[in-house]
Amino acid sequence: MGKKSGRGKMKRISAPRQWDIARKEARFITKPSPGGHPIERCYSLAVVLRDLLDMVATQKEVMQVLTRGEVLVDGVPRHDPGFPVGLFDVVSVPKENRAFRLVPSPDGLVPRDIVSTEAGMKLCRVRSKVKITGGHIQFGFHDGRSMLDDKLAASCGDTVIMKVPKQAALDTVKLAKGATGLVVSGERAGQVGRIISVKKGTSSREKMISISLPSGETELPERMIFAVGADKPALEVQVAS
Repeated sequence: MGKKSGRGKMKRISAPRQWDIARKEARFITKPSPGGHPIERCYSLAVVLRDLLDMVATQKEVMQVLTRGEVLVDGVPRHDPGFPVGLFDVVSVPKENRAFRLVPSPDGLVPRDIVSTEAGMKLCRVRSKVKITGGHIQFGFHDGRSMLDDKLAASCGDTVIMKVPKQAALDTVKLAKGATGLVVSGERAGQVGRIISVKKGTSSREKMISISLPSGETELPERMIFAVGADKPALEVQVAS
């Protein structure tokens, strides 16, 4: 009988270069299942638990904790070891009273310890805003989730502070002059600064953001900047010092 889907594992040596993992410890690693994050910008849940957090030692232990429903991603118990975990996703283990958020760094996404009060909140960037049948407004976010909300005053590029898993908008952060922005990719990933200006894009050039960072003032494409707060980040989004 033919296979109905792709393989659930891949070679460590050929994993995306953005993955912050040891390449030569073993031959294979758990491949992320299809989901809301591209494979180069997420880890499988098994990799997060075993390779990034060192909470388990073997794939067998991964399956045991997932089968018992002890691991939550954005407040929802997940049982698939390949479940994709990406930017700002919250992995929590209530039994251990621990919670982590994946945040950007020059080496890729890394887990950041967060307090329990932040485990139920998440930053979600608006990727699409469309009017659907019935005249309702549907928003699509960077992590693949979508939401109907006719009263939400947000545009593409803005950030919504989301309550999870209920998925209710708590506040909105505009991608505009004066807001606090976080670089999410490249050699400056993880740096936070004040947005100086937002330049409109053209048919041949994407929207550009001028931002003042600890490393100096620079101009970056919109896709590399995530609005994370007004005067300061609304949630913990930087690598712990």
